[in-house]
Amino acid sequence: MDIDAIKGISLVDFLHRLGYDPTGRDSKGLWFYAPYRNERKPSFHVNPRKGVWFDFGTGEGGDIFTLAGVSSGRTDFVEQARYIAEKMDMPVAEPYKPVQFVEEPTFENVVISRLESPALLRYLAGRGIPKEIAQRYCVQVDYELHGKRYYAIGFENNAHGFELRNPFFKGSYPPKNITRISGGNPRCNLFEGFIDFLSAERLGYNDGNDSVVLNSVANVGKAIPVLAEYPLILCYLDNDTAGRAAVARLRRELGDRVSDKSALYPDHKDLNDYLQSLTPKKTSKLKL
Repeated sequence: MDIDAIKGISLVDFLHRLGYDPTGRDSKGLWFYAPYRNERKPSFHVNPRKGVWFDFGTGEGGDIFTLAGVSSGRTDFVEQARYIAEKMDMPVAEPYKPVQFVEEPTFENVVISRLESPALLRYLAGRGIPKEIAQRYCVQVDYELHGKRYYAIGFENNAHGFELRNPFFKGSYPPKNITRISGGNPRCNLFEGFIDFLSAERLGYNDGNDSVVLNSVANVGKAIPVLAEYPLILCYLDNDTAGRAAVARLRRELGDRVSDKSALYPDHKDLNDYLQSLTPKKTSKLKL
């Protein structure tokens, strides 16, 4: 990894790789939307000649390394350099590291059935998801783990694994994969997790659209061949760095077919958080 080469990278080129292009210019440089937070008006300024940036919304600023740190959450200089190199498709020489053995949970005596548990249905209802929608797309998964019996909401993926949720646990029953819900529609909604998918169903956003649930932003690569079949992809991803990075990658791969719908819930971390924020009066008018 050539640090001097990384220092020579243009901030404008780096921002373009993150999915952000200038919205305007002045005598000192260019204006952008901040790549690590949501804002209605661009307040992120870049001076290309000096190679520095300043965010007038937060008062932060610096060079390409500080921008990499803020965007990725990495505080170590080497990790920031590695992040830049990865985004710019530069070769990264990785030192050998022994792989630490991590014991994976062993699920035993797994039973799949209709979602009927009052406790699980109350959990979903508390997140704005009614029983009718929950039972249409989810199942109940009873299983044994380390000698103890548990149960959770299950959402099946394309490899016949399940995402598992209950009020105290968030995990998955392998294998891990995306979930595609296809009805032959020309447009496709994209979600990070199944709770957001169920929220969109509650809000009526899925009407007339197919859906793909990533079940983890790490599965974006698996989703791209499926999403490439659609002329329009509507992204309802989380309002965080990972969500924005996923949208940026999809735009690099699929171009203008990718539409970021997170502006519908700019003050909320995700679509379910937005659904929960609605008053009972408004929620009662939503489509079931």
